[in-house]
Amino acid sequence: MGIIDLKGKKILVVGGNGYLGQFLVKALKENKADVFVISRNCEQSNSQFTIDITNFDETYKIIQKIKPDVVYHLAANISRNRDFSIYEKMAAVNVQGTLNVLKSLEGIDAHFIFTSSSEIYGNNVSPFHENQIPKPVSPYSLSKISAEVLVQTYCNNHSKKFTNLRVFNFYGENMPEGFFIPQMIESLKRGEDFLMTKGEQVRDFLYVGDVVDALILTAQNTSAYGETMNVCSGKGTKLSKLATAVNTSMNTKAKIVLGAIPYRNNEVWEMIGDPSKIKKSIGFEPKISVDKGIEIVINKS
Repeated sequence: MGIIDLKGKKILVVGGNGYLGQFLVKALKENKADVFVISRNCEQSNSQFTIDITNFDETYKIIQKIKPDVVYHLAANISRNRDFSIYEKMAAVNVQGTLNVLKSLEGIDAHFIFTSSSEIYGNNVSPFHENQIPKPVSPYSLSKISAEVLVQTYCNNHSKKFTNLRVFNFYGENMPEGFFIPQMIESLKRGEDFLMTKGEQVRDFLYVGDVVDALILTAQNTSAYGETMNVCSGKGTKLSKLATAVNTSMNTKAKIVLGAIPYRNNEVWEMIGDPSKIKKSIGFEPKISVDKGIEIVINKS
């Protein structure tokens, strides 16, 4: 296993102005890397480029100019919607956009790190391990597994270094309110009851700082080359239990109302990952427990 020092390395974060991207960019700069960002919504500068990856010519021009050593591909169109009328929009960014970034690395020897999603496992038997056959349940998860296979096939055909990371549910401070945990916290802060399902779903939650650690370790370890790995804790938390814990620690008059809304069609009941591969390959282990992480988020939000 070779260790790579990121100091002075040219690292491109595609989607670097998104939620996870901002944390990653900060950590890479702390590692003294030379960081570049491509995003649809960022301030244009010498190191930040306002580009939509569905535009191949613009993407190619900038990546050829940067000539990165490492590319983190975080940009994605995300939706939990099960309606296939959105598939074209999902695929345009998540599949074709990924191909555009890969093709833009023509003649460049870079390590391509792709952030996939635990959603690709669907209703497989949990804990999910990397050898299971994916069972996507939505246009989003279908587009993510399509992109994963695309990355693997393209990089193998062009002798390029890559890693596919299947990231499980993560949370952190200042997260957009469209996500379950921030939605709940903000609702309770406003003194409004939070309506949710019965909360019998079990999820493998990671604090955002731990996800960033996994991303950094992936770039630092040559043993990550050519691998597909879960970024998870291996521990499951029932949503109802999580909600009750948040409600208790916030000490608000508002309450969590379990069973107020119905479950989604094709709901995935248990999503826990098997972390043994990533631990063995690059030594990743989450440091922050869910209880500690929630405490951080409540205090910082």
